[in-house]
Amino acid sequence: MYIQIKKSHNNQYIYLVESFRKNDGSIGHRTLKKLGKLDDLLKDDPKALEKLKKEVKTKSAELKGEIKKDVVTRLHSMAKSTRLKKLENGFPQINYSYAVFNFIWSDVLNLDYRLNYLQSRYHSKLKYSLSEVILASLVISILGYDSEDSELIYGPDLGLLGVDYTSEQLKEFLENSQDILNDESMYMLRFIVKQLSSEYDMDFLSSSLTQTGLKLDPETLKKLNMSGSKTTLGSEELLFSKTAGFNQIKSYLKLILMKIISLKLENYTKERFDYSEIRAALREAIVLVYYPLVEGESFLYVKRNNGKNVVLMNKILKSLGMSPLFNVQDKTELGHRLHLKLKDDSKIVPNFIMKKI
Repeated sequence: MYIQIKKSHNNQYIYLVESFRKNDGSIGHRTLKKLGKLDDLLKDDPKALEKLKKEVKTKSAELKGEIKKDVVTRLHSMAKSTRLKKLENGFPQINYSYAVFNFIWSDVLNLDYRLNYLQSRYHSKLKYSLSEVILASLVISILGYDSEDSELIYGPDLGLLGVDYTSEQLKEFLENSQDILNDESMYMLRFIVKQLSSEYDMDFLSSSLTQTGLKLDPETLKKLNMSGSKTTLGSEELLFSKTAGFNQIKSYLKLILMKIISLKLENYTKERFDYSEIRAALREAIVLVYYPLVEGESFLYVKRNNGKNVVLMNKILKSLGMSPLFNVQDKTELGHRLHLKLKDDSKIVPNFIMKKI
């Protein structure tokens, strides 16, 4: 709710207004009450308008707080019912650790810039973002969301924050892009090595990069691999040549992403965590999407759990300059905490999930 001043003829009038979501998903505004003339309000107290705005803002915040409490109460009530044994049942789930991977991909490795340039310059006819497809595929693989044995499987009820591609689309687009990626694999490798400064303790890779590829001795390979990881690299996997294909560097890309998270986390906490611990925290970084059942309510994002994995995830977020999530937040607060511009819920909830809501 907020105060709005409207002019009519020679007078100004005060209105109490609220925002609401229309059926088509757009935001509308409606008047709750006409509060009278502005002159009458200010007649006895020149600061009356400021006080009124402050009071309405406070009441609005209290109302939002009550709505959030009600959401949590309803979720827990449903979780305890015989119909729903798990809290997440019946609610779409979004993994928000994708914001962490995207930050490293774009701001540390600068691969988003590299791939977008490549696409705009040479492959502008592609109907999808090459960078987004590659990163989403890597993250799904890292988190194990592509395994049939997994309790958590990507789509149709579990998505990555802001990723609009279904699993079928990702597979199709990657297959269609194989020739492009094969041609670019060595350039990508060189580009990555160049971006990894000594800050990430991986400048040792530069000395291993030759004109024909990347050759790692046992000591260098030991620095690159992580304890607790099932995805380790052998020297043969990183003996690249000019004809190396993209499939050869996927394991390398996944490990590099996780290695940077590990180093950031270690610098922040002064503790060491192995691959499996970090992966579990990223994998369990999930919010439930509470979507409005009646007009006027907002989408809310409810943290699925608060166990040890979430505690570690909070440390990961802090190590990258982000903030831990609240138990419940709207899109604005979620964007603020993850340093993202989330002007609309469609920037959070994938389209293939939104269609079901």
